[in-house]
Amino acid sequence: MGLSKGTTPNYGWVVVGAFLAIDAIIMGITFSLGLMLPLISDDLNMTLGQSSWLGAVNWEVSALLSIPVAFRLSRYSPKALVTISCLGEAPLLLIQGLAPNYWVLLVCRIAYMAIGLARFAARPILIQQWFPREKVPLVNGVLTVGMGLAGGTVVFFMGDIMAALDGWRNTFYVFGAITAVLMAIWMILGRENPASGVKEQPQEPGALKAILGNKTLWLVGIGVTGDMLCFGAMETLWPTYATAKGFVSLQEASFCEGLSYYGFTVGSILGGWLTMRLGRRKPLLMVSGLMLPLVTMGVLFSRSFPVLASLWFVWGLVELYYPVTMTIPYELPGIKPQGVVLATALVVTVVTAGSGLGPLLAGYVAGAIGLEKALLVTCFFPLLLFASGLLIAETGPRGPAVHNDAT
Repeated sequence: MGLSKGTTPNYGWVVVGAFLAIDAIIMGITFSLGLMLPLISDDLNMTLGQSSWLGAVNWEVSALLSIPVAFRLSRYSPKALVTISCLGEAPLLLIQGLAPNYWVLLVCRIAYMAIGLARFAARPILIQQWFPREKVPLVNGVLTVGMGLAGGTVVFFMGDIMAALDGWRNTFYVFGAITAVLMAIWMILGRENPASGVKEQPQEPGALKAILGNKTLWLVGIGVTGDMLCFGAMETLWPTYATAKGFVSLQEASFCEGLSYYGFTVGSILGGWLTMRLGRRKPLLMVSGLMLPLVTMGVLFSRSFPVLASLWFVWGLVELYYPVTMTIPYELPGIKPQGVVLATALVVTVVTAGSGLGPLLAGYVAGAIGLEKALLVTCFFPLLLFASGLLIAETGPRGPAVHNDAT
């Protein structure tokens, strides 16, 4: 008997598309916070340290809660999790726009990021319900590319958006309304595939311990943490630094950071193709880890807008390793569908920890050595990515499987 309408394999791309629309708008407003900070700081009389904390909670909430949320929520319907995520985030965007002071904005930002984690818990289950394992790299690549394009467009035009909407507050209101509309679309189009046999289940008691003991996941996460520490610091504080020095306007800073996401889109496509062609995961980690410090230092010390725009694009391009990090959890032997949720959450945890530590490190070290030197320190951390590429066992089809890790 054939599958009913709405449960055919091709419908999986409709589900992925609806999920991607939500993911992209939320990531766009998250990534563009650094561009909003100069205006928010002036309006709310925030210090550099407070700006750093506001940027850090974009990531540290995920670092602290990704694993426990994934462990608890993987037993629930992925469609419901995405719906609940939007239901909480839309009004929180409105409240952020209404924030009368820094503390209200900070608390709302923490709540916004925490509720959004329900969406991450749903993603691996939805992918496994609709697609065979051999297509997982392709699906992750599509989600990554789509997020880069859509999120990058938000960042690219954020300076113009704030100008057109007369400030940062109205920008939050508009994005809250868009999130509500996308939630309604998801409720119509988002579906699960009962025919797959993959469904929400309680985690086995030892599953979390086994995932936390997997050295491959930790090494990959630590490596990406080094890159994200640098990116988090620069994305959050470079607009403040560059506009204060006067070599770019806020709109130009917005264009530059937006170009990094377009470069990231191209890099993700290239990285997905290369890793499938090579059948290996390690080389992309190592190449990116060597190139990123050079590119980021070029961004920091350049003063020409055309050069800066080019370097920000190249920065995103060099992030071609990213699809690899989202594919490795699916390739570790012996991991059940819910285990993949936890494995992905572990990678997200260490990655977001680095992204949050970046602005905190740079923001507070700047008090002693200046913001430029503080940002320079972060430029060396992507070398951890190269080290992780050297140390992990190859999980790709042309390398030996990781049989000795706890799974």
